[in-house]
Amino acid sequence: MKLESAPDLFRISKGDRITKRDLYDLIQFSKVRSSSFWAGEEFSIGNTPQQGINWVGSVPQVKAVIVKTRNGSYADDGWSDTKKTAYQYSFKASKGVISYKDKANAVLINQPQYLYPVFLFTECKDGWEFEGSFSVSEIEEKYLVLKRGENISNAVDFDESEYQEGERKYVTHLLAERSRSVVSMLKELNDWKCDVCQKNFEKEYGVKYIEAHHKIPISSFSSKHPVKSSDFALLCPNCHKAIHIYMKKLDTDYEQIATILKSQLALEE
Repeated sequence: MKLESAPDLFRISKGDRITKRDLYDLIQFSKVRSSSFWAGEEFSIGNTPQQGINWVGSVPQVKAVIVKTRNGSYADDGWSDTKKTAYQYSFKASKGVISYKDKANAVLINQPQYLYPVFLFTECKDGWEFEGSFSVSEIEEKYLVLKRGENISNAVDFDESEYQEGERKYVTHLLAERSRSVVSMLKELNDWKCDVCQKNFEKEYGVKYIEAHHKIPISSFSSKHPVKSSDFALLCPNCHKAIHIYMKKLDTDYEQIATILKSQLALEE
């Protein structure tokens, strides 16, 4: 298949093959306004040298991530199952040191928050073979796992389920909130009412919406921690943002911050 501009990436099908030159030219010239590959600033493809990761659009809210893999490049890389539903992909390192703030790694770490697709290409005889659209399902210290489609199982009874998180000291508080299977089931079993202001977003604005907040930052765990529904609080966007601001400002836990906010809201009434 011939790629003429970045939007073509969203139209290719699993099994399609692209020459290395074609993909290279698209990445390089999508940023050049006078080029035939130009499709607008929002489709400009960013990259860092020799890392195999590219992103369409502006960080952090990109349109998609492009991952190119070669057999044997990294020891941890490869398919996790025979059906090729999950691919283990190593974080990129500079002189052996992994920086999770590096754009090439950050666009993958941010995927569960912004939910843009990860387009996986594997090296083949003719160039690059498109394996399909993936999402990040697990994040470990040296690698992450890319999985086809959604990683949510609605058949599991949340009350009897435990979700192993932890042993990832580098993971930020925000990453902990991205365990979509946990959050999905939590929302199914609770009223969508903010834990702080007690407002129901749907009744206020006519749209059903709520956000999940992890009460204890996962980065504080030094070993695997069984995460249950009681570890999360459901919050409206305003209160959630306020919680994050106070987390940066004060060295205290969620319950104390929630109490402070509830007191402030009571004074305003």
